[in-house]
Amino acid sequence: MKRVTDFPQLYLGLTFNLGALMGYSAATGNLGVTPFCLYGAGICWTMVYDTIYAHQDKVDDKKVGVRSTALRFGDDTVQICTNFTTAMGLALFVAGLSAGMGPTYYITSFLVTSMIMRGLSLVALSNPRSCWEFFVMNRNIGLVILFSIISGKGFLDFQIHRE
Repeated sequence: MKRVTDFPQLYLGLTFNLGALMGYSAATGNLGVTPFCLYGAGICWTMVYDTIYAHQDKVDDKKVGVRSTALRFGDDTVQICTNFTTAMGLALFVAGLSAGMGPTYYITSFLVTSMIMRGLSLVALSNPRSCWEFFVMNRNIGLVILFSIISGKGFLDFQIHRE
């Protein structure tokens, strides 16, 4: 895709996050607002972490003539990724509302969004090591999102059964 478009990270997000739709439909037998919000949040998140990752390769990408969002966004990368992170946080919030999640889901979703925002404020796009550290941090973000879904639903189930 890097030879075809400036947005290979979008293509990655569209394909990589299909699991949100497939998994949700397999588990519930339907598709509604929740899985599409999770899908959108995943796409936004992929755009952020993979764009920062792509900044490691931008010098070589220019030399060989391939494209990426890192090259396309250039000096505006942090602002654009901040916008994607905000959209991700909103999509997670709406997914939680749609799924009737408990308070721990919202707290951890907010923390995830804050962690990414903090990482964006610290990353040095001209430093490959800094970009790599941001990318690696995002491995942990996925675990926190999973925890937020499990704990948010678990808290709600506990409250319902207690009553």
